[in-house]
Amino acid sequence: MPRALVTGHLGFVGTHLCLSLRANGYEVIGFDLKDGRDIRYIPDCEMPEVDRVFHLAAQTDAQSENAEADAQTNVIGSIRIFSKYREKVVFASSSMVMYPTSPYAISKGAGEDYARYLGAAVVRFCNLYGEGGHSVIDKFRESDRLKIYGSGEQFRTYAPVEDAVKAMLSVRPGQTIVLPGVDYTVNEIAEMFPGKPVDRVAARTLDLMDARQVMAGG
Repeated sequence: MPRALVTGHLGFVGTHLCLSLRANGYEVIGFDLKDGRDIRYIPDCEMPEVDRVFHLAAQTDAQSENAEADAQTNVIGSIRIFSKYREKVVFASSSMVMYPTSPYAISKGAGEDYARYLGAAVVRFCNLYGEGGHSVIDKFRESDRLKIYGSGEQFRTYAPVEDAVKAMLSVRPGQTIVLPGVDYTVNEIAEMFPGKPVDRVAARTLDLMDARQVMAGG
């Protein structure tokens, strides 16, 4: 039976990925901060021998301005995984790498560079939605009231989480897949949920007006 390591296996994408891996005959081993397994500090002797590695563990708050903490997790932690497993790794990146105006975006860009340097594959996600998700689509679906920051004209690209899982399972060593999706403004998403009251609040500091997925050059 092939073995796969999934970092961040208890998160949104990790949960869906693990289900798919098991359905495809993999034994799955998971590392996640939620169960006390920090990839930066796990001893080498506890790093398992596996056939594939899916590196999802990350600091994912795009609004965080703590560059040092972000880099410790997203850069140092990623280098540890890439250095150990190299071409076996699939790295979960973000469309924000094309908009390096926040620590999160910058660290994800560095992660892509280190992944390619050490032979790993990259799948560059857009905003993902689905069961257990936390995108604007998911939040609006689950909430009785819709909170919109700023004008609501912020553009993003959205795709179902199943598309991300398929891309991670199909990407080849050294390859980069840029995940396509559909572009919406926040206001357009709100229109998908008619009848729900809307609260408009101040725009967030790091909230770009246009951060759609860029397909060219992937």
